[in-house]
Amino acid sequence: MEGKARLFELRTGEGKVILSFCLVEKEVFPEKDQKSLSNSGQKGIGGQDQAIPSTNESSMTEAQKRFLFRIMADRGIQGELAHEELKKSFGVNALTEATKFEASKLIERLLGDVKGGRGNDAPVE
Repeated sequence: MEGKARLFELRTGEGKVILSFCLVEKEVFPEKDQKSLSNSGQKGIGGQDQAIPSTNESSMTEAQKRFLFRIMADRGIQGELAHEELKKSFGVNALTEATKFEASKLIERLLGDVKGGRGNDAPVE
């Protein structure tokens, strides 16, 4: 089923795009139907086969990960130290364990910290 698509962009005060994503409205199937659909393969964007995830907890995207590292770099935390700080913030042993939802929440919190006046030198926690 084709649905409505909406493009969202997060911009700086100067209007520079720092994050954009597309939300597509689609029909949600009951849990019991998801298994049979994931085996048959639904068509995703561009007509590619796309399995329906068995849970709502998929790993954070590469774009989210890059953006988090960029935020950390803006705070003066880079490389392995940034990696360790992010793992600590998520409470995970590896960043691959962090979900998309958790990554979104951390991004919002970190951006809110800067906007709220805590500054770039504030700890991530």
